[in-house]
Amino acid sequence: MAHVSINKYRQVSINNVQDMAPYEQVKLILVNIVGKLAAVKGCIERKDIEKKGLYISNCISLIGALQTALNMDEGGEISENLASLYEYCQFKLVNANVENDVEGIIEVSNIIKNIKEGWDAIPQDVRQSAQQAATG
Repeated sequence: MAHVSINKYRQVSINNVQDMAPYEQVKLILVNIVGKLAAVKGCIERKDIEKKGLYISNCISLIGALQTALNMDEGGEISENLASLYEYCQFKLVNANVENDVEGIIEVSNIIKNIKEGWDAIPQDVRQSAQQAATG
C-alpha cells in the first residue's frame, strides 16, 4: 500500500514539474543539486559509499539537464560560460567521488549556489517575458 502512495506522490510531483515555468524548473534543479551535495558531504564523512555514489550521480545528471537546457544560439557568452562551469562541476564531482574529496564537493556547491543567486536575481518582468516567448 505504501508503494502505491509513494508512486502516486511521485507522479503528482512529476506532473507539477512539467507544469512549471522553465524559470521555476531551473530553480528547482539548482536547489536539488545544492541539497544533494550537502547529503554527499555527510555520506563521505560517514563512509556511506553507496549513497555517496548515488547522490553524486544524481547531481551529475541534474547538471547535465542544465547543460542541455542552455540556449547556445541566443545565450551568447553567458551560455558559453555556464556550459564551461557545468562541465567543470561534473569533472570535479567525478574526481570527488573517486577521491572522497569533501573540498571538491564544497567547491561545486559554492559554484551552484552562485549560479542560483544569479538566477534568483532575474527580475520578474524578464522572467515573464521569457516565459511568454517560450510558450509563443
